[in-house]
Amino acid sequence: MTKQDRYTPTVKQTFNAYLDGIISGEELLIKLREIEMQLMSDNDTDDEELDFTSGKGLWIRFFEGDADGLTLPEIEKDLRNPDHPNYKILRHGIAIGLANDELEVYFE
Repeated sequence: MTKQDRYTPTVKQTFNAYLDGIISGEELLIKLREIEMQLMSDNDTDDEELDFTSGKGLWIRFFEGDADGLTLPEIEKDLRNPDHPNYKILRHGIAIGLANDELEVYFE
């Protein structure tokens, strides 16, 4: 997994817009998918067509000590149901990561 400092400010802005109610959860996911596709394109060393089934993708660590981080499908799953405890846990983790300036973007 490689840290992607270039994309961290954009991802932070996107999450801030989501938490501030400027964009919806669906818009958040669309923007994160766009960032992920750009990362895949940037990291494609072959001239071949991108392989979106390779398991490679965007990973986000919200705070220091977050050993695994979350993938885009995991974020999508947790945000799907506002009544589920994971929804609140994720939103809280995003807020803490942004407030403490610990959010990091990775690509694998």
